[in-house]
Amino acid sequence: MRYLLYTSALLMMACKPSSDSSQAQNQPFDSVKHVDTESVKPVPADRLIVPGKSVGRTVLNDNGAEVVKRLGRPDAGDAAMGKAVSIWYANHDSTAHQTMIYTARQMGTSDETARVKQIRITSPWFTTADSVRTGVPLQQIKQHYELTKAAYYTKGKKQFTLYTTTRGITFEIDSYSNCSAIIIGEPQDKTGSLYLPFYENLQIIK
Repeated sequence: MRYLLYTSALLMMACKPSSDSSQAQNQPFDSVKHVDTESVKPVPADRLIVPGKSVGRTVLNDNGAEVVKRLGRPDAGDAAMGKAVSIWYANHDSTAHQTMIYTARQMGTSDETARVKQIRITSPWFTTADSVRTGVPLQQIKQHYELTKAAYYTKGKKQFTLYTTTRGITFEIDSYSNCSAIIIGEPQDKTGSLYLPFYENLQIIK
């Protein structure tokens, strides 16, 4: 019996996740503290981010009209030449978290349905299966994704940098090296081709 108890204690110590106190102190969210616990739990479908595929219930190439039916009338947006950006604000507050959906239609074809091509979210409520979400530090994202610094844009006096992957997920990083937004698109999307509708002053890094 003593041997079993001793063995169990060793196993519990071996399985206990280690913490990086210096990393936790450098970020405003307590996501690092909880990430090991959350990573073992399945993420509900309505919260799950799947690179190159979906954010919650919204899937790339979905019918844009059906998405609007599900999410309700957008709070803001713009449209031209068969392309559109629709914006939903949390509680209809323009200063709160936002969901942006870019749709495009193939004009002059047999199917002119507006299809979802990119999804941008700022809410940490959405998360990948490996617990990457907005608010986490860039260093944590690098543990799960191979990143390429691709572009930057400014908003007021703040600058944000876009880091792309080959998996259909892009991360916006603020000046504090924390993730401020996540974009889901097709893996073959080129930076600047579809991101431009989301920003007025995107600058490509060559």
